[in-house]
Amino acid sequence: MCKNCHNEEQAVRRLAAVPGATNERPLKRIRAVSDPSRETYLLSPAIRFGAPAKLERDPEFWFEDGSIVLIAYGDIGFRVYKRILAEHSAFFRDLFSIPQPPKVPKIDGCPYVYVSDFPSQLRHLLRALFPTKGHLAFGKPPDGLSMDAVCSVVGLAHKYQIEQLVTQGLTHLTEYYTDNFKQWCESSRSTPLEPKPIEALRAINIAHLTATTSILPLAFLHASRAGSRVLLGCVREDGSREGVAIEDVQRILDGRVELIRSASTALARIFKPEVSEICTDSRRCLKVLAQKASRLDTVLEKLYDEGFATSWVYLVNLKGESGNPPTPWALCQDCLEMVEERDLWERRSFWNDLPDVFRLKVDGWEA
Repeated sequence: MCKNCHNEEQAVRRLAAVPGATNERPLKRIRAVSDPSRETYLLSPAIRFGAPAKLERDPEFWFEDGSIVLIAYGDIGFRVYKRILAEHSAFFRDLFSIPQPPKVPKIDGCPYVYVSDFPSQLRHLLRALFPTKGHLAFGKPPDGLSMDAVCSVVGLAHKYQIEQLVTQGLTHLTEYYTDNFKQWCESSRSTPLEPKPIEALRAINIAHLTATTSILPLAFLHASRAGSRVLLGCVREDGSREGVAIEDVQRILDGRVELIRSASTALARIFKPEVSEICTDSRRCLKVLAQKASRLDTVLEKLYDEGFATSWVYLVNLKGESGNPPTPWALCQDCLEMVEERDLWERRSFWNDLPDVFRLKVDGWEA
């Protein structure tokens, strides 16, 4: 990001939380950190002073002994603790250090700050900072994490300079959208985060925001599984929608076409009707491979349904049932091992090509 763009972004962020002021002007374009050609948007502030005519108290975060009121979009008020905000957030620490006039307006005896955040997203951040009954701190709860929680926390923690939460959130995202080929291939891999393909759009935005490019290849791969729904964006928990920049939409849709082409070619090579040199029943194995090669369209559909990390060989059930003699449609052990080697080689090539498929630059990406 150029120096002027960086300064402009910082100015917008600081004006977005001026005590007693809010911002409601149209969106202003800036350049994303990880891709200078990609435009994103921030609110250009219009200063509004004075308490809102009708403030709605958030039922979860209105502490009677709180010392600061944060007012989010829709005039939803969050009464929390100034000291804890300042302790964890460099942004709020600097903001609260600004001298205030002796007769600054207050709400229920508390100073207030307008913030340009959706209430649902701010609530996720506050749950990490002020755990309340029924909500765990931002970490690894036993029932998993929602994409809405992780992306809301990372996005706002980045905005308000809460580095610990940014790091925690990115750890969850990089664990799921891994850059490690072996981890990606593990069939038993389980993470606290299990997002839907369309929710990868939010991971793409976070990756751009935080310059965490290692997330991008798998995030684009997952988003491509959502098909044309990427044009409508991802629906957040509060019903609002989040999309990606138009150039990212183009990358997703163009990449999907290229993925289908390359995966089809790879599957044809995996199930090429050539048996192992030490095959024990070449007639049967050739018949099996020819039959599977004729139904690669079905395999391709399964790949998009179940994800490309799954071993492509086992999507077509080439192996006989355990403990039983080979069925007429099962390969001999030698041919099965040969096809498994082909499968691993093709999936590794597929992995290595992912950044190029989506026109991404990711340093150090390889199997």
